[in-house]
Amino acid sequence: MSDLVITAASFVTAADLPGARLGNRFGRMDLPSQLSLLAVENLGVNFDAFSRDRIGLCLAVRSGSLSTDVEYWRGRDAAGGPSPMLFTYTLPSAPIGEIAIRHRLTGPDLCLIGDGNAVLAEARDWFRRDEVDGCLCVVCDAVTPATAEMIQGLPQAEARALFLQREGQGALALRENDRDMKSLCDKILRQQSASAK
Repeated sequence: MSDLVITAASFVTAADLPGARLGNRFGRMDLPSQLSLLAVENLGVNFDAFSRDRIGLCLAVRSGSLSTDVEYWRGRDAAGGPSPMLFTYTLPSAPIGEIAIRHRLTGPDLCLIGDGNAVLAEARDWFRRDEVDGCLCVVCDAVTPATAEMIQGLPQAEARALFLQREGQGALALRENDRDMKSLCDKILRQQSASAK
């Protein structure tokens, strides 16, 4: 669909979280919610330029809520049992709720589990069906060290976000076969860095 453009891109890691100032709720969120929300915040999108019920949100979380689930389960032996505050984050879609609350978004949303290659295709479908005028696309990979040890993998803590909209000024036209959020974000961020020099 050649009339879609990527107007903003961002990339955050765990190193960006300590400096984030996103209100009192932010510190209580699980890692995927913090990373996803900060990635959206760093886009700098003016959501007031859109009807908030026409902004979609498509999220892919590579490991779902596994790290939060592990942390919650480990709390079962603590005094008072597992944390009720942490329980709300034991759903992979929790970051969608946090983003929607902060920005008062009421458009369609979808949470996918996996590498995120379907995020842009889903967003395109919303545009084709005229369900959205803009779409946040977020891919989050959050595996805490405790979970990485348990699954014999590597710890990860990063999120990428793109904002798509119909024709207009944008950083990059979205091509029909574009699927890889990582390469698109990296390309846009390199372009922005080069133009800032």
